[in-house]
Amino acid sequence: MSKSLLLLFLLIATLGVQAQDGYRISGKIDGVADGELLLVSDENGRSEQMATTRITNGAFMFTGKVDAPVAVYITTPDQKVVIPFILENTVVMLNVGDSRALIKGGEQQDIFARFNRLTVDLLQLQNQYQQAYLQAEQARDKKKLQELTKQFEEAVTLVQQKEKELLQQHADSYAAAYVVAAGARSLELEPLKARYNLLGETAKQTVPGRFVASQIEELEQLSVGNEAPDFTVVSQTGDSLSLYPIKSKLKLLVFWDSNNLKCREDNVTFLDIYQKYHLRGLEIVSISREGNRQAWLKAINQDGMFWKQGLDANSTVFNCYHVLSIPYTVLLDEENKIIAKNLQGVDLRKKIAELLKRK
Repeated sequence: MSKSLLLLFLLIATLGVQAQDGYRISGKIDGVADGELLLVSDENGRSEQMATTRITNGAFMFTGKVDAPVAVYITTPDQKVVIPFILENTVVMLNVGDSRALIKGGEQQDIFARFNRLTVDLLQLQNQYQQAYLQAEQARDKKKLQELTKQFEEAVTLVQQKEKELLQQHADSYAAAYVVAAGARSLELEPLKARYNLLGETAKQTVPGRFVASQIEELEQLSVGNEAPDFTVVSQTGDSLSLYPIKSKLKLLVFWDSNNLKCREDNVTFLDIYQKYHLRGLEIVSISREGNRQAWLKAINQDGMFWKQGLDANSTVFNCYHVLSIPYTVLLDEENKIIAKNLQGVDLRKKIAELLKRK
């Protein structure tokens, strides 16, 4: 090999190593004014600004280095634009328009894109079924409504199966752990454990993998028979309200919002239960997470909610109890151990009557 060819070979090899030693993110984002662009990660539960750059005529570039794959997003200071992806030490190309977001670069991002396509396909399918469902409702075609419901449920099942296959195929990837973590707060204990168990040991040790494990541990602590976590919220009178200092034979936690019709309807039931069983040892504690304090107080007065009320404006208690939908109830004994969760209507009445009859 000649000296010049050897030097050329060494130069190419060196450039190749440098290219993999860090990341370079570049591309174009339509509709963004010239100014500052941020590269942010909130993987560890708090927003961490990793880098900043300028965007000019839609074009931009970030450079840097990460220790391992990490979920990030590119955003403007006002967060009107948010572009999520998985970053590795490689070249990343973005082309973002009004109706498209093409992101190429890195094995983990490619895997993540496959999961995203399933989500996009399901959303498009959902929109189609919603339109057809509305038409069938207007026509009062019950048979068509039943057919559409069955077809959509089958479509959802198929997408879930495809996602499961992807998780199995890429079990040890950061992307798989990230996908499971992204949906962790929307699942009950057993479905979440099933998804977590599809991950390989390497994926379980990633930051999102460890987050899922922590969510499972929290959900297990909320199982029937375990002691419910204490909390402190603001009462309707402005004082502090905590769970443990409340002394009663039974405690019923009710998670609700004043702008939810089902919650307002259920308040009638809770009023009846309270009037019937309060003197026999039942205490009700209703927790709302809404931001409008005046609307909350108005609903309390309108619905005759004479029992204890707490405002959880930051959703701290809602998240602690993994409340996925409202109204949601948790029934506790006098030692704050969980007796039952999410009992409604007749089932709730029967359980309270049964427990207080024994005492």
